[in-house]
Amino acid sequence: MRVLGIDVSSSAIGYCVLEIDELNNIHFVSMSFLKPLKKGSIIERIVDTRNKINHLLEEIKPDVIGIENIIQFMKGKSTAKTIIMLTTFNRMVCLAAYDYLQKAPELFNVMSIRHGLKLSKELPKKEEMPEIISQHLKIAFPYIYNKKKKHKIENYDMADGAAVALYYSFILTKRIIKKDRKTKKNAKK
Repeated sequence: MRVLGIDVSSSAIGYCVLEIDELNNIHFVSMSFLKPLKKGSIIERIVDTRNKINHLLEEIKPDVIGIENIIQFMKGKSTAKTIIMLTTFNRMVCLAAYDYLQKAPELFNVMSIRHGLKLSKELPKKEEMPEIISQHLKIAFPYIYNKKKKHKIENYDMADGAAVALYYSFILTKRIIKKDRKTKKNAKK
């Protein structure tokens, strides 16, 4: 089974492809990122990004797709403009995934992902995700560098895309049991 994990923003879309074999072993295939247009009208930017996502889906041919769900509030970072832009791009990617799969992609919130992938009692920070991904997948994280030989910010988008793919793979292989809303509501009664 081919699993595609996607982390969406309006500046970089990180993604990762994993394979689950018949023994439920998880294998790393690839990870990278797409850059949405920075200029142009919002419609032009969305169309360009949709076209890039559609090309990616046709190239990768995933069996399932997981997408990091939008955060509705980011303390000290969220403005209405930020949330609207993030929501617009996120839902457009969800629609492209729906068109490809002919069913809704799975959406996962960032806190569930980080809890599911943590390697200690501490909840990992965004900056720690590349190394956590490396440890889980037993790979050297494929860092990309700028001209000054510093890590590019897109590494964290790639790591977040990998975290989505890995978390979804853990659910699919029953390493993590996902609680749905109905289960949570029934547990409260």
